[in-house]
Amino acid sequence: MHVSPKRKVKIVGTLGPASNTPEKIEALIRAGLDTARLNFSHGTHDVHRALFKAVREASARCGKHIAILQDLQGPKLRLGKLPPEGVMLKAGDEVLLYPEGTTPRSSTVGRIPMPISAEIAAPLSRDLKKGSRVLFDDGKVSSEVKEVHAPEIVITISVGGKLTSNKGMNLPGSPLSLPGCTDKDLLDLKLGLELGVDAVALSFVRTPKDITFVKDLIRKTSNHQPLIVSKIEREEAVYAPEGILEVTDSILIARGDMAVELGAQKVPVIQKMLIRMSNELGVPVITATQMLESMISCPTPTRAEASDVANAVFDGTDAVMLSAESASGDYPVISVETMVKIILEAESEAENYSVHRPLTPIHGSVVDSIEYSASKIAAHVGAAAIACLTHSGTAARSLAKYRPQNPIVAIMDNPASLRKLAFVWGVDGVLIPDIVATDDLFGMVSKVLVDNHRAQDGDTIVVTAGVPTLRRGTTNMIKVHEIKIKS
Repeated sequence: MHVSPKRKVKIVGTLGPASNTPEKIEALIRAGLDTARLNFSHGTHDVHRALFKAVREASARCGKHIAILQDLQGPKLRLGKLPPEGVMLKAGDEVLLYPEGTTPRSSTVGRIPMPISAEIAAPLSRDLKKGSRVLFDDGKVSSEVKEVHAPEIVITISVGGKLTSNKGMNLPGSPLSLPGCTDKDLLDLKLGLELGVDAVALSFVRTPKDITFVKDLIRKTSNHQPLIVSKIEREEAVYAPEGILEVTDSILIARGDMAVELGAQKVPVIQKMLIRMSNELGVPVITATQMLESMISCPTPTRAEASDVANAVFDGTDAVMLSAESASGDYPVISVETMVKIILEAESEAENYSVHRPLTPIHGSVVDSIEYSASKIAAHVGAAAIACLTHSGTAARSLAKYRPQNPIVAIMDNPASLRKLAFVWGVDGVLIPDIVATDDLFGMVSKVLVDNHRAQDGDTIVVTAGVPTLRRGTTNMIKVHEIKIKS
């Protein structure tokens, strides 16, 4: 039996109009999807309930443990409703931004009145000062604040263009006092917890408090504890990520708003910095936005896009993400298949092009020391796999931090914990009924690996576990074991 190499970098795919049927979701999973992203910036609760159910059912049919990521909208800054034809702005125009649903109080003489979302008007008028920059539609239209008459703001257009309803706004250089979670986010989060999503992504994270607020809320209101994925896109988070990395379960490098806030030229360096910091702390990191953007309408990627995905692999990302490519594009399944091909090609050459500082275990951590040692031993003996018996997945996440070239197989008895490993580099999970102490522990591990096509008779494997009890948090043992299946 030939055991084919496993892809190490995971794929997150956004579901949407192009991928919302059971058949299409199953096709995405079979193509290589590891995590399904539900984007709560769009769609009703009924739509998301149906998508959640469809993913779980398709996962069962495929025999693959797919994670579901709930992506909360966050305090998205948007224009209100404009005329159907839009508003054409030119340099020098004065625009009055006022809360949607109200009548402007400031003079509109010589000014173009434009509504902004009512919930953001008051905090924006507190946070913006004369000279602050205000960008629209991903930076295509730019302006500066001329006057503030709370809750209204007067801006002068510096780069014009056409704006239509609900276009996004960015305020580079202006710290915001908006709450990290809006009322909409709290309602959406309640639904996600009821459904049992595996992870929750927080948009526009600025400080560790944004994360701890949500974690505390979940702890107090639900027995379900999803991972928290912090989206790094605001300037405050980019330049002070250490505190965020200490309290989050994962980060997502959201390069779209980041580019508008800080300038596209800074994004590659920031990406490398964030991936390196995350790798060193063992925090899973997702690289996102426009990775295969041209595949929204074309069945092949550009050379630049292929290089972008490969370079994220070389940088050390745990996962890459598809947005519109899989949600609303013409080629959602082909986009996933293309991502798989690029990742595998890059991983086959990663030894030549990935440069990472060697890591050492956290001082005093037994599990970290065990898994670090397992990675070194496996390389020396040419192990077919490193098998981690783990209840929570902590041991497998710790092992993945050291980026062993030997396959990592997490043997687990909890499907919810296993799905959370869909965000972690190199970890392949196998579900068994129970992890219990047995006289023939290594025989059991051998049988699990062979039965699930992760190894074959005669292979050398490295096993980590907690003996003799196999209780949670007891990883304390490494064994080099030769598989010998009794005939």
